[in-house]
Amino acid sequence: MEYTEADLTIRDYLAILKRRYLFLIIPFVLVLAASVGVAMFMPPVYQSTGTIMVESQQIPDNFVQSTVTSYADERIGVITQRVMIRENLLRIIDKFNLFGDDRRSVPASQLVAQMRSMIGVEIISADVQGQRNNGRTAIAFRISMEHENPNLAFSVANEFVTLFLDENLRNRISRASETTDFLNNETIKLKNELEAIENQVADFKQQNSASLPEHLDLRINQRERAVRAAEDIDLNIKTLESQRALLEIDLASVTYATGDGQGAISMNPEQELAKLEAQLLEKSTVYGAAHPDIVSLNRKINQLKATIADGTGTEVSEEIIADPVSAKIQARIDAIDETIATQRTMKADIEENIAELESTIIQTPQVERGLRALTRGYENALEQYESIKAKAMDAQLSESLEEEKKAERFLVLEPPVLADEPIRPNRQKILILGFFLAVASGFGAIFLIEMIDGSIYGMARLTEAVQMSPLANIPYIETWEETARSRNRIKVVAGFSAASLVGVLVLVHFLYMPLDMFFFKVWTRIS
Repeated sequence: MEYTEADLTIRDYLAILKRRYLFLIIPFVLVLAASVGVAMFMPPVYQSTGTIMVESQQIPDNFVQSTVTSYADERIGVITQRVMIRENLLRIIDKFNLFGDDRRSVPASQLVAQMRSMIGVEIISADVQGQRNNGRTAIAFRISMEHENPNLAFSVANEFVTLFLDENLRNRISRASETTDFLNNETIKLKNELEAIENQVADFKQQNSASLPEHLDLRINQRERAVRAAEDIDLNIKTLESQRALLEIDLASVTYATGDGQGAISMNPEQELAKLEAQLLEKSTVYGAAHPDIVSLNRKINQLKATIADGTGTEVSEEIIADPVSAKIQARIDAIDETIATQRTMKADIEENIAELESTIIQTPQVERGLRALTRGYENALEQYESIKAKAMDAQLSESLEEEKKAERFLVLEPPVLADEPIRPNRQKILILGFFLAVASGFGAIFLIEMIDGSIYGMARLTEAVQMSPLANIPYIETWEETARSRNRIKVVAGFSAASLVGVLVLVHFLYMPLDMFFFKVWTRIS
C-alpha cells in the first residue's frame, strides 16, 4: 500500500499550539528573562573623547625648512607607541585608581593589556594634493577613553591628550636638536680635516718652494739670464787672456842694456814663440783657420817650435833692466790674472746655479701634480664644510622654529567632555533581540517536541497512519478534574504573563525611557 504524507492545515497548527503551549511559554519567558537580566545587569561603559588637530607650519617652507620631515600619521603612530608604554599606563592606573582592588590582585601585565583596550586613537585623514605628498594625510586624530565611571573616563582622556601634546613637542624638539648636534659635530670634523689639509699644503709648498708652478716662468728667466751671464764671462775671460798674452809679449820685449849704450831689442826663441802664439790667439777671435795670416802664423810657430826642439837657437843671456815700464806691465798682468780667477769663480757659481735651476724646472711638473692633488682634496673638503655649515645653520633655525612652536604642531580642537550617556550596552537592542530570540526558542521547542513525540493527533495523521478514512470522529470529553486543572493552568499562565509584562514595562521605564514618553512616542509614530 502506498504511503502518502498528510498536509497540515491551520487548524492543525492551532491544535499543536493549544496542545504544546507550555513549550512555547516556558522557553519564551526564560530567554526573555535572560535578555532582560543581561540588559539590566550589564555595566554601562562611558566614553570621553578629545580631538586634536594637526596644524601646518605657520612660516612658509620657502623661508624656513623644518628638519622633522615625517608625515603626521607616521608621527602619531610613533607617539602612540611611546605614550602606551607599560610605565606610563601603570602610572595612570595608580594615579586614578582605575581598577580599585584589582590593582593588587590582578597581574600588572593583564591590567596594562586591559588599559590598552580601553584607549582608542582614531586618525582623521583628508585628500591633500601637494608637492611633497599626493594622497590622504592626517589632519586630526581622536583620543578616546572608555570606563564604567564617566568621571574616570573624562580624567584619563584629558591625561592622554596632555601626554600626546607634550610627547609631540618633545619629539619634534628632540629631533631638531639631534639634527643640529649631528651637523655641528660633522662641521667640527670637516673643519679639523680642512685645517689638516691646509697644513699639508703649507708644508708641501715649503718643502718644494723652489719648484712651485707659479715660479716656473721666473726660474726659466733666471736660467736664461744665468746662461747669458756665463757666456759673457767666457767672452770676458778670452778677452782678458788675449790682453794678458800681449802684455807678456810686451814684458818679454823690454829693452835690454847693450855694450855701446844703445838700446836694442833682443828676443830669445821662447819669447818669439810666446809672441807668435799671442798673435795667433788674437787673430783667431777674428779670422777663421783658413785665413792666410792664421796659416802663416801657424807655420812660423811650427818652425820656431822645431828650432827650439833642435837647440839651435841663439842663447841670449840678458838681464831685464828693472825699470818702471816693466813693473807697470807686470802689475797689469797680475791684475788680469786676478780678474780671470774671479771671473772663473763667478762662472762656476753661475753654472752651479744653472744646474739647480734646471733641476728645479725638471721637478716642477711633479710638484705641480702633487700640489693639484692636495688642492683638489682641499677644495672638496672646503665644499663639504661649507655645505654642512649651511645645513647646520638651517638646522639651528629649524630648532628655534620648533622651540617657539611655529612649526607643525598639535592643537586641541575639542577637549574631552564628561559623558552623560553610556556608549554600551544598547539595552534597547538587547531587549528587542531577546524578544525575538524568546519567540524563536518557543516555536523551536514546539517543533522539536513534535518531531520527537510519536503520538497521532487529528484526522489527517490518523488517516495517514492507517491509510483509511475513519467512520466517525468522537471528540475528547474532559472530566471535571481535567477542566479545573486546565483553568488553573490558564490562570497561572495568565498571571505569569501579566507579571512578565509588568516587569518588562518597569524595565522599559527605568532603563530605556519613562513610560509616558514611550507611549507618546509610540502613539506619535502610529498616528
